[in-house]
Amino acid sequence: MTCAKFESVIGYHCSPVLMGMKPANLVSFSKEKMPELPEIISDYKESLEREGIRMEIVCGCRKHYLLLVYRPDMLQEYLKQEEARKLLLQDGYNIDGSLDEMIARLKERFFHKTEFPHEIGLFLGYPVEDVKGFRKFGGSDCKMCGYWKVYDDVEQARRIFDSYDKCREFTVAQICAGYSILQVIGMKHLCTSQMCV
Repeated sequence: MTCAKFESVIGYHCSPVLMGMKPANLVSFSKEKMPELPEIISDYKESLEREGIRMEIVCGCRKHYLLLVYRPDMLQEYLKQEEARKLLLQDGYNIDGSLDEMIARLKERFFHKTEFPHEIGLFLGYPVEDVKGFRKFGGSDCKMCGYWKVYDDVEQARRIFDSYDKCREFTVAQICAGYSILQVIGMKHLCTSQMCV
């Protein structure tokens, strides 16, 4: 898998993060198809950080890497919500620690996974009530399913899903037209003003 393929995967799965609409996305990469993922991330590190975006492998099991693509400022702000803090506290997070400490704890939870760390929904910016609903019902009995399982406000979720769809269409179209991820990030204002509001 080349850098071009990597960019198309990131563009498709992480467009709301690239465009500044969402704090984070999680992407799975096959270790067999992309064993060089850590090196690719390292190549992009500096240029993406200048755009306020970080990438970090949060889990590297036998067959897959799970890559967290996130905007630290947005994510930190999101995790400050009182209800989010309560849930994170239940899972052993130091809620007064740094974002780096919280991500280290998330990695630890993936590494010692007796079960999937469902608080990942908080790191991905899902509404807290929907994260709570998923935990309570184990993923069943949701009102709607899209980018996440919705247990609370369906109308709001529908609007968000629609904006994410438009954002993805915009991002993928630009990458298909030959623009790099960094060039597409530079077009953020076009996406948010024309496509995604």
